Amino acid sequence: MSSVPIPPAPPVTNARVASALLALADAEPPGARPAVEYRSAAATLRQLPDELHGRRIHLGGLPHVTPRAADAIAAFLSCGSDESVGDRLSALLDREDPASERKREYLSRADVDRILAAPEGISPADLRADVHLHTDRSDGTIPLAELHRALAGRGDRYALLTDHARDLAVAGGLHAGDFAAQARELERLNARTGEEFGMLLGAEANIAEDGTIDVLPANVPVLAAVVASVHTELRGPKDQTARLVRAVERPGVAILGHPKGRLYNMRTGVRASWDRVFAAAAERGVAIEVNGCPERQDLPPSLARTALAAGCLFALTSDAHAHRHLAFQRFSLAIARLAGIPAARVVNAWPRERFEEWLEERRQG
Repeated sequence: MSSVPIPPAPPVTNARVASALLALADAEPPGARPAVEYRSAAATLRQLPDELHGRRIHLGGLPHVTPRAADAIAAFLSCGSDESVGDRLSALLDREDPASERKREYLSRADVDRILAAPEGISPADLRADVHLHTDRSDGTIPLAELHRALAGRGDRYALLTDHARDLAVAGGLHAGDFAAQARELERLNARTGEEFGMLLGAEANIAEDGTIDVLPANVPVLAAVVASVHTELRGPKDQTARLVRAVERPGVAILGHPKGRLYNMRTGVRASWDRVFAAAAERGVAIEVNGCPERQDLPPSLARTALAAGCLFALTSDAHAHRHLAFQRFSLAIARLAGIPAARVVNAWPRERFEEWLEERRQG
């Protein structure tokens, strides 16, 4: 496992200050004005392209940063280190941040840009595709034709479309006839781009609590393969190793999607013996997703290292539901660099022919 040199972070990072602001917000009565201000400022800090530490900048001039929030940011920036930010926050709250675990190992945009600025390691140029994408047929906002055009236009060579399947009705899950209609539309769109770009039809399938999958190529043959993800029972203490292992063992499952099911400042996700899950995935040739959605960032770097040591393949994805989300792959790339994942282990860095062969192997089980 090769280590990639990463430029050092500043003593106090935007990510740590944003986390502290959210802790201040959580300490306020729900809906109170200070809580709203701190949350808005935290969102701004996580999206800034540059770290604030060491810069001369009018904090109140940042988007959605009120004078109250600016004062809090300035106080945290003056702490001298991320650890000291935690000490000051504990003093203000008279306790440690109870939500700290729900914000651990999340990158800000400034983190991502710093990590990807290093000359070594997997880079955007290595990726040939995005393989977790949604349209307005399920819970996205992009019409299929527009998504196809956007990906071809930016130079991707292929893609895997993964709208939700029927069991996730809250996300507009598709039925077999809907997937057949998508297949016909994709055939027309792919004919226009020829060898330059082709979109394959998959689905994001739901993993039930017993490990069964709501849709597979075996019952919807137009699907090349599925991304299997957990969407329920994401907060409880129950060990869900068996659920995940059963899922990756099903023929037709190519990718284990956002494996923990974690969400920034909301939940830490499922509990499992990840060594066993990753060993099962490696044995079956199922890729582990590194989901680049900033609120997911799932797997986090520490678990991605564990999966790498287990011999797993990976899929670095955006999980895009809108045009602007396509850039989220940068987050997954940064996580991959932190974990030391080489391009050779990333299925969507492979040539299209090799990727399609791998999908067919997953279909056959």
